[in-house]
Amino acid sequence: MEQELSDRTGLVVWLYTTKYVNKLKRYGLIHYVSKNMNYVIMYVNREDRETVSKTISKQHFVRKVENSYQCEIPKTFDGILDQVVALTKTTEESEKTGQVI
Repeated sequence: MEQELSDRTGLVVWLYTTKYVNKLKRYGLIHYVSKNMNYVIMYVNREDRETVSKTISKQHFVRKVENSYQCEIPKTFDGILDQVVALTKTTEESEKTGQVI
């Protein structure tokens, strides 16, 4: 099963205040707003990420813009159980022999 990278990517925008969140809607899709910690998670087109992040960072209410790597994390767990079993076997064997991995 081959995974395709989506054409959208996430940005984490740290704000001084959440008062101006509506102004960010023109740059992409607002996914989540944290009023307590003053940040926004938004999605933009992958090819426009650099220009949008530079434009957003110039706004007076923006503290910092970071890339979100959540889209790049695999969402399937195929073969993970086999890797965990193999890892536990190697750690058990190394504990018996007194070696540290």
